[in-house]
Amino acid sequence: MNESQLETFLTIAKYKSYSKAAVALGVTQPTITSRIKALEEILQCPLFTRIGHEIFLTKEGNIFVDYAKSILTYIENSKGIHRLVKDPIIKVGFSPGYTYSFIVELLKSIKAIGNIDIQIIEGYDSIDLNKRCLAGELDLVFTRENLGSHHDIISEYLFDNPLVAVLPKEHELCQKSEILLEDLYEKTIISFRRGSSLWKLIDQQLIRTKNLTRVDVENNEMLLQAVENKLGIGIVPELGINKLIHSEKIETRNIEHISQIPNKVYVQYRKTSQIEQLAKKIVYTIINNKYTGAGGTGSASQHY
Repeated sequence: MNESQLETFLTIAKYKSYSKAAVALGVTQPTITSRIKALEEILQCPLFTRIGHEIFLTKEGNIFVDYAKSILTYIENSKGIHRLVKDPIIKVGFSPGYTYSFIVELLKSIKAIGNIDIQIIEGYDSIDLNKRCLAGELDLVFTRENLGSHHDIISEYLFDNPLVAVLPKEHELCQKSEILLEDLYEKTIISFRRGSSLWKLIDQQLIRTKNLTRVDVENNEMLLQAVENKLGIGIVPELGINKLIHSEKIETRNIEHISQIPNKVYVQYRKTSQIEQLAKKIVYTIINNKYTGAGGTGSASQHY
């Protein structure tokens, strides 16, 4: 039993004619007859009967119609198995906190490059991403930690991403041009991924501030929503804020000592001709988005 036999059976059932089925399928009538005969031998029953000049389905044929349609559907779907198991051409890792709008704009740019299979992966933090890049699990990563000299990895500095305080509009600290650590006394500090390498550096500074209330949320979007709803003060890298979306409800300020914590953005990718060409185009998209707010997303990445 094969596709051509099943398609021939369904075509005859549709047109109620061997000759019309032959025309529709672009084959000779003897071919049609041969296919049906072979199918009937497999099923061990007649599928059509002739009454006068017309062709009708037998009882068995009527029952087999649904089976034939289902089998053809399964065959067609099975042809896509190779697409389901095929590895993406490029696997891109981001530190947590990139806004969804930024990822969407990045994917649009990659799609514009051509027919490229790509997988976007969020790592726990920069250390995690760098390890996965070295292990060959990821082809390109954006992190705050420079991998340094490796024979099969290219590492490039992109730009700084300083830490800032995120405040709800009309918060008392909005009156200050810079927030001192003592200003955070008895305040609620909102974070996410507090166990990450960057937050460990932040906490080393915050330990000097007494009576803090701490709230750690699931992701960067949730942090910004919490700040907008006046639940506390967030601390995020500057590029973690989509100002086009959030500017009406929040403000940002530098924080004494914390804003001085180094937070550079590096891109690191594997040294293959295919990956290098794609990496350069993706990096251009990242830089263009940062400095021009391309696609209406504004500055939108956060690197932990």
